[in-house]
Amino acid sequence: MRLVTAATLASLSALQFLSSGAALAQSGEPKIANPSAIVDTLTPEAVQALVAEMGGKDVQIRDLEGNKVITFVDGNIPYQFAVGGCDITPGKCFSLVMLVFADMGASGITTDMINSRNLDNFFNTAVKVDDKVIAFGRGVLLAGGVTRRNLAWNVGVYAGQVGEGIRHFSSQVVASRALPGMTQNLSFSEGSSLRVVRPTPEQLSAALKKYNADLKSAVASRQAW
Repeated sequence: MRLVTAATLASLSALQFLSSGAALAQSGEPKIANPSAIVDTLTPEAVQALVAEMGGKDVQIRDLEGNKVITFVDGNIPYQFAVGGCDITPGKCFSLVMLVFADMGASGITTDMINSRNLDNFFNTAVKVDDKVIAFGRGVLLAGGVTRRNLAWNVGVYAGQVGEGIRHFSSQVVASRALPGMTQNLSFSEGSSLRVVRPTPEQLSAALKKYNADLKSAVASRQAW
């Protein structure tokens, strides 16, 4: 009975965003002003306004080592957004990176599990930040301009896929620690389910630096065609 109770509580924790007023991933058209307006460069203030219109809560702009990070909460999930590509095309920031971090706890999630999940999902990527934390990330390019509606759809799809990622990893089957030779769901062990967390400044800074480096490399590859 204790294991059933632990599993139930872990599952409720992992899926908390579904029953706590999550707004970004709601179905239907995003409720935003001027949906057909073209966005060809991003500012933290523009992202802040869009997310707030879509229903994000406590939307703030914070300084992180010279970068402006947009932080907010949706359905009790803390999000970290940032604009990028600002030093590639003069006068334009043409990329949006979206991140959610999760503590793996004692879940036993392996790199192979993460890679397997990524093969089945093209809309966001799970990456191991360190031995304890993974991040769900997605980058969006706006080169040439996109509508506010397009940008809002990208944000909404990303939010929905964060939920998918939490569900996926919380339902994985691993070898039981208590019963050798047996298997169990990750959520069957107390403290084993994914726990969405706010990243440390060091974790967030490292993730943004990696994203910007990959963006520069991608742009350089395009220019070499």
